[in-house]
Amino acid sequence: MNTIIGNEGEIVRFLRASGCCPRCCLRFIGSRNTNYYEDPLLTLEKLEYLDKSEIVNTPCIVCLGILQDELFQNTIQKTADEIIRGNYDCETFTIALTIPVLIALRERSIQIYLAQCLKLSEDALNELKLQTQSLKEIWKLMAVPKIENLTNKIGEPQRVTSHFLVDIFFSHSHDEEECVALLKKCNVEKKSNNSRKRNKENSYSRKNVESTLDTLNDDEFVDNCTIPPKSVKSFATIDKVNCAHSSLFIGGRYNKLSRNLCQTPWFINGERKMETSVQELLCDPILKYVQADSMKFLSSGREDVDVRMLNNGRPFAVELINPRITKFPEGFEKLVSDINKNSEIVKITSNLKLLSKLDLKKLKEGENEKTKNYRAFCIYKPKSNTKDLIDKLNDLKKLDIIQKTPIRVLHRRPLASRIRTIHSIRAYHLKTEELAKISIDIKNLDGNELFVIDVKTQAGTYVKEFVHSDFGRTIPSLCSLLQTDVDIIALDVTGINLNWP
Repeated sequence: MNTIIGNEGEIVRFLRASGCCPRCCLRFIGSRNTNYYEDPLLTLEKLEYLDKSEIVNTPCIVCLGILQDELFQNTIQKTADEIIRGNYDCETFTIALTIPVLIALRERSIQIYLAQCLKLSEDALNELKLQTQSLKEIWKLMAVPKIENLTNKIGEPQRVTSHFLVDIFFSHSHDEEECVALLKKCNVEKKSNNSRKRNKENSYSRKNVESTLDTLNDDEFVDNCTIPPKSVKSFATIDKVNCAHSSLFIGGRYNKLSRNLCQTPWFINGERKMETSVQELLCDPILKYVQADSMKFLSSGREDVDVRMLNNGRPFAVELINPRITKFPEGFEKLVSDINKNSEIVKITSNLKLLSKLDLKKLKEGENEKTKNYRAFCIYKPKSNTKDLIDKLNDLKKLDIIQKTPIRVLHRRPLASRIRTIHSIRAYHLKTEELAKISIDIKNLDGNELFVIDVKTQAGTYVKEFVHSDFGRTIPSLCSLLQTDVDIIALDVTGINLNWP
């Protein structure tokens, strides 16, 4: 430990006499030697900086007890207990400390007070500030090895972040009182006709205090703050220890085999409209499997309640928030099997996989860039030339249509006209007896006839409206192309053309 600002022993004795704990004394003279901090009293005694008999156990005027033995040991034990209780399978952890913002104020105050009393130059004061070790980093330097021993997990080194984060929050009873006094004193001189702005500047928050301290030079700090900081009677306290793993993303593809199933839970005025949903049938077992707190369901588009999703299925992803289980040495085969076994109306069609950020980006971008395949079951009022016009549909390629926002979704989407492309159409007639095979029941056609179109479209095309025109809001539509009334009786999504996952 070398310093250019004077004799280390003199600095330590001054700091200690002012009310700093031994570990803060070591911080201010720039020590990063872990062994020194393990027994700071013995260290300072051996260095002849301090007489051990002079030490009394009162709250440090700077760290407020966070670096002192009793609170330090209690924090380590509580942190280890929370990590073990959480039962996370992650083998590493990162510690994050939130300490009272009052500590930054008091640390600067004692530095300036030391410079005043020892008559240090401005350069020497700046050097003192630079060599002072961060309270948080010293705490981690001492605490992480001990937490590792208690939890059998590895603490990540500085500047490397584990997916498993442990947040420790400290507070102190004087924090708000002293910080509000500083804010009021600093802002009272500011000329502002806007009382709301002035009140906002005076409001107590970590951000306000930190930004105010950043704007004060040392002379202004002396004018507005207490030099030296006053002694305190109470130690800081541990507010809480939070353990959380970063979100895990799992994805695959699914089939929806029912014409009476919503994609996500459906509520109107607080009343549930359907017993279950695609989201619940897929995600609840996954949520339970990884023991997460909650989840978010993501998919490449969505099908209507009365539309089936067939063939290779729709891409989907699940964001699992704060999962306990993140390692899957045997993969997801059993999970997929259990989901498919327990549901007749929703099936996973691909194996599940862990997703990267790039995978999620492709899923989101694919919503607009992909093409989709549909099979629409239609009825029409036949005219003399209708069957010939149906046959001509097969010759259409890259037909551009203009669609106003459909009436059925105007309550949740803005009114706009959108150009969409119908890439291809294959049209053919359907016999009544074939309807049973596709879960459609029509007892009386009333003179109408049936036909089917297999259509490949640009993402975002409203296929139902392309069929029946939505009162002329889609141009052209099958109604205008076939020059007769056409309606849709059932729709299936038969392909989401996206190379994913």
